[in-house]
Amino acid sequence: MPVRGVRRRYLLFDVAGEHAPIEKAIWETIRDSILTLYGSKGLSLIDANLIEYNEETRNGIIRCTHDTERFLRASLASIMNVSGSPVAFRVQRTSGTIKALRKKAGIEKPKKEAAK
Repeated sequence: MPVRGVRRRYLLFDVAGEHAPIEKAIWETIRDSILTLYGSKGLSLIDANLIEYNEETRNGIIRCTHDTERFLRASLASIMNVSGSPVAFRVQRTSGTIKALRKKAGIEKPKKEAAK
């Protein structure tokens, strides 16, 4: 009997604020926000993962399970600052695949750097 894998949702978000935070600070702030609102069990159920974050355009893609999307949205909305700098997270689009999300939003796939 085949077993279906976990269904995922990908959220495109942007960060509005005076200073552009770095990717590590963004991820730690999102993780801490989920942990504060829903605890360690909620953190494991949401299974959030920051796929990419562009510091120049201040937008990124984050992944979660399909049935916990609303919890991730609430966690993003509750973030008030990153590294002491006031910011606001806005979810722009949601999709079931990264490819469709990039296509709808007009985002180019990040190019991998050549091996040195």
